[in-house]
Amino acid sequence: MRILIFFLVLAAGLSGCNRSPEFYFTRANSLLSSGKEADALENYNKAILLKRNFPEALVARGMLYERQGDRQKAGLDYRKALELNASYLPAYNNQAALLMDTGNYREAEGMLSRALEVSPDYPYALLNRGLSRYKLNNCGGATEDLSRALQFNPRFELAYYHRALCARKADNIPAALEDLDALLALNPAASLARFERGKALFSLDDYAGAAQEFVKAAGLKPEDPQYAYWKALALFRAEYLEGALEAAAAAAALKPDSYQAEGLLGDIRAAMKDATGAREHYRKAAALAPKFAAYYGARLAALNKPAAPAKKRKAPRR
Repeated sequence: MRILIFFLVLAAGLSGCNRSPEFYFTRANSLLSSGKEADALENYNKAILLKRNFPEALVARGMLYERQGDRQKAGLDYRKALELNASYLPAYNNQAALLMDTGNYREAEGMLSRALEVSPDYPYALLNRGLSRYKLNNCGGATEDLSRALQFNPRFELAYYHRALCARKADNIPAALEDLDALLALNPAASLARFERGKALFSLDDYAGAAQEFVKAAGLKPEDPQYAYWKALALFRAEYLEGALEAAAAAAALKPDSYQAEGLLGDIRAAMKDATGAREHYRKAAALAPKFAAYYGARLAALNKPAAPAKKRKAPRR
């Protein structure tokens, strides 16, 4: 998450003839908010030329460069801002975010730690360091940082989401559900949160509840084959075979090379006593994933076994 600091100046100052660096900076921000990137860049350049020690303008220009896809220039501006003012927190945060975008989470963690040495309660650094630590498989450190970030800003959706993922890894499903519920209260359209909530309920064997969450997630992202697959799996476990069949067919259509979807279709057809259909899907699954051919071969063999005759039972005595 990146942040941009805006200066507020008096209207009289804006209209004066002796235009200051702050004038050009504020005008650049206004132009950028209107989508006029070239004009905004020109005004950021003027502000920086007039005032060499202007880290706010450098960070703003860096964000504009990022917006234009030039990460190299953005990084140069963020580093220059830090050279001018080693305590300017947005420069640390935005440079770390650049590093995170390229997968360099270890270096990002170090930069954010330096920001927190300047200001231990800086919420954006806590958030981004928590995210970096999650990516570095340090859920203990991530949870600590994300919890502190939420103390300062309880609207950080990414903090709730990644803290929930850490809770799930620790098998603390109630804590995971609590965080996902908090996220969904802020943003009901957060499909990833719906999806993770479904998986959490699935792990508790609440297949009906999980299916409801996967249905909502799939409704938010109908093109995602993973959502369709988990929807089908939960419906299958909940013994709603018709709905499971439809969802699994959708998953297979969205991802034709999915052996999981084909295997699930085989299981559903088998549960519906459609041996012919089950064989077809098991064979497709085996062809798509040869390393699991033995597994699907066993499924096929089970279909070919004759049903065991019913045992004779004695009538109860009267």
